[in-house]
Amino acid sequence: MKILFVCTGNTCRSPMAQAILQEKIDKEGLQNIEVDSAGIFCGFGEPMSQHTAEIINEMDIFFTHKSQPVTSKLLSSCDIVVTMTREHKNMLAGQVEEKRLFCFDDITGEGDIADPYGGNIINYRAVEEQLRRNIDKVLSLARREML
Repeated sequence: MKILFVCTGNTCRSPMAQAILQEKIDKEGLQNIEVDSAGIFCGFGEPMSQHTAEIINEMDIFFTHKSQPVTSKLLSSCDIVVTMTREHKNMLAGQVEEKRLFCFDDITGEGDIADPYGGNIINYRAVEEQLRRNIDKVLSLARREML
């Protein structure tokens, strides 16, 4: 099972979601689950934002990241695509089978993940908290899809 998180620039929200899920995979020894991230409007090789890097560096995982754009090859290699906003989901509609494409709100009922780009560390911590609070719901969806 491969899960892809998608945001706009692949420097804040989606790499943070990827790292939080990777942390859970590593700590709980979860098998057969891979995670990646990409951006709808980004290029290759941009680093994470400073505050995202600060948060991820606090985790007890090995994690490196450079941005990558969403491509048809990447989308086809993933079992589930989870976007940070409904708008992102709408942009990918038609490129991903409907049964494999979800926005964060579809899974959690908590609305979109707000873009912290340009904000302070408090904005980034709010994103981290929302992702951590709901990452098990993403995993539950992935497990149901694996059956």
